[in-house]
Formats: sequence, C-alpha cells, structure tokens
Amino acid sequence: MKPTYAIKLSFLFLSLALFAPQVTTAQTVGINTTTPNGILEVNSPNLGVVLPRVALTRTNIAAPVLNPQGGSLVPGTVVYNTNTTTSGSRDVVPGIYVWTGSEWFNKFPKKESRIVKQTSMFQPQSTGGYQNIPGMTGQTFTPKFTGTYKIEVSVNYGGGYVRDLSPTSTDVAAQLGNFQFTFNGTNHIIPAKTNCVYSTSGTRYYAIWQQHSYFVYVNLTAGTNYSWRLRFDQLASPGFENNGDSGTGRGYIGIPDHVPCYVEFTYVRD
Repeated sequence: MKPTYAIKLSFLFLSLALFAPQVTTAQTVGINTTTPNGILEVNSPNLGVVLPRVALTRTNIAAPVLNPQGGSLVPGTVVYNTNTTTSGSRDVVPGIYVWTGSEWFNKFPKKESRIVKQTSMFQPQSTGGYQNIPGMTGQTFTPKFTGTYKIEVSVNYGGGYVRDLSPTSTDVAAQLGNFQFTFNGTNHIIPAKTNCVYSTSGTRYYAIWQQHSYFVYVNLTAGTNYSWRLRFDQLASPGFENNGDSGTGRGYIGIPDHVPCYVEFTYVRD
C-alpha cells in the first residue's frame, strides 16, 4: 500500500505546484490575484496576455478559427491576425480582430496619412504658363493599403503690388490664376483669386492670402507608385505693377512656415 500512497501524495503536491498562481473563488478566476474583479482577472507588472495568432484571409471568412464545440464561430471570439492581403475587398492587416457573427472586425482600423508641403516661397510670372511649385513636383505616393484614399490639395495665393491708376482714389485689383494638380496623369484645376489695394495715402496692401481647398477621392492599389505634381499659372494682371510679370507685380504662392501649399493623402476605406 505504501507505493500507492506515495504516488497519490506526489500527484497532490504536483497539482498544487502547477496551479498555485491561480485562485478560484465561486464563479471568478484570478491569476496572480486573490481578489479578481471579474469572471477572470490576470495580474502582472511586466507580462502581457498573448492572444491566439492566426492567419486570416478575408474579413468575412471565419476560417481558420474554429469553434471547439462544433457549429458556427461564437460572436466575440478574439484573435490576433498575422496576415496581410491586398485583393482590394475585405482585406486584412496584422492586428486584433473580433468575430461579430458574420465578419471579423478590426479593433484598430487601418490608418495611413501623409502630407507633403512646399519647400520655399514662389513668385509666379503672368506670362510664364504653368510653373512648378518648389517641393511639389516629381513626387510619388505609394499607398500601404488597397482601397479609397482622400487627397486634399490646399493652396495659398497672395497678389502683388497694385498700380497707382488714380491719385485721387483707392485702387483695388484682382489677381487670378489656376493651380494644376496632376495625379496619375489626370489634371485637376483649382481656380484662385486674391484682391489687393493701393490707397490714396500711398499704402499698398499686397500678399493678402486666399486659401483654396480641393478634394479628390481615388481608388488605389497597395504598393503601387503614383506620380503627382502641383503647378500654378498666373493669368494676365494688367492692374498690377509690370502687368504682374516681374518685380513687385508678381504674386506670391505660399510661405513654408506660414501659409504653405500642401497635398495630404489619407486612407478612407476598403
């Protein structure tokens, strides 16, 4: 009988050693805590909980995750997905997903945003046609995800010196031009206008900034390089010094640290 008793006693000590960190009180379970505040509480100053790591293929396909009791996957099932897909529909990226009953919901949705600003101030000529804005030409954007992106084009335009046309009255003139945003070979025109003043006291009010915003929604493919540029064409300016073509009559396109032109790309959805 002694051998049998020894085996049972050894098994008892082994069981206690294995389950010592776990405390069960009625219907609650605590790991490293004797006072769980819920059905399960895990307590550690330097360790995390590792979720099951699986490779999902689409947000509307439960597999490879299974219900061990058979039948459909229970809503609320949580996993960490390790896979990335770029089919353009119901794609997945690495992160925590919860099964809703019909699809996987990403607890931390895909996010991407990139902004490019002009690098220096630029003064266009009225006879120069479309002219490059510093830092805004020869650019490319490579999206991380396949889906819809919002492109925001923000431009700032200020006029030059108005000519003194009448010494006895205040002279007001409008300077106009067109910004051209080209993305992936398609041109988008953004009309711009600014008003400047020459008062009877000889004071000139110029570079009165006018901001214009333009939005484009495009469907992009992850990993593809898309070229883009931003240019400006200042129209004829007869009411300005030197007809707006040189010197103080020329307009102003943005100031990097103050009112820059910029293009921002933001991921929206699959």
